[in-house]
Amino acid sequence: LSILFSSEEPADIGFLYGVLSRANFKADTQVLEDSSIIHTGDEIIVNAGYQKDTYFYVIFKNSEGEFDLLYADNKKIGKNQTDLPDTIYTPILPWSKFSAPTGDETFFLINSKVYQENLINLITRYDKVNDKGKKKLAKQIQNEIDNLNPESRQDLASIGSRLDKPVIGGVTFRGENDDELKDLSLTNSCRGNSHIAFKKILLNHK
Repeated sequence: LSILFSSEEPADIGFLYGVLSRANFKADTQVLEDSSIIHTGDEIIVNAGYQKDTYFYVIFKNSEGEFDLLYADNKKIGKNQTDLPDTIYTPILPWSKFSAPTGDETFFLINSKVYQENLINLITRYDKVNDKGKKKLAKQIQNEIDNLNPESRQDLASIGSRLDKPVIGGVTFRGENDDELKDLSLTNSCRGNSHIAFKKILLNHK
């Protein structure tokens, strides 16, 4: 399965993703969107599918303002590996439980045709410094992320939409209900222009 977008859309890059939640391992799985409410103890999983000749990054900012690089594909792996599928499907975050403190929990999903060297260098330094250094670098990381955000740049645009049916990345499931959410489900798409597709998902942790 490849990522295809309508020719009517002014998009030159795009990806699929799914942010799913459950109250516990026996509960029904729900799709999370930007501004969704989650509670302490809830579990979430994050999946993505992106074109193999692009770079893909997922950065998490927790309720205390701390950054964590959850995923970084820093190489265009498709050039010398022609046997790879056009779309790379990957679980970004396995089922993980939210704990205190509460507040805004933010995921930044960034798909780029250009290697984001400044952003990766900042996060690499962030992981190595003390708390005082982290506070200083956190502002620089946020500024770098904001520079990629279409809301802050007139030359960028990202269009998000819900898929008609969930896509199971790289896996075929047979069941009575094709709309049923699975652990690997991709439920949304994000399209962008100027070589950047950007999606910010802010969860209200209560």
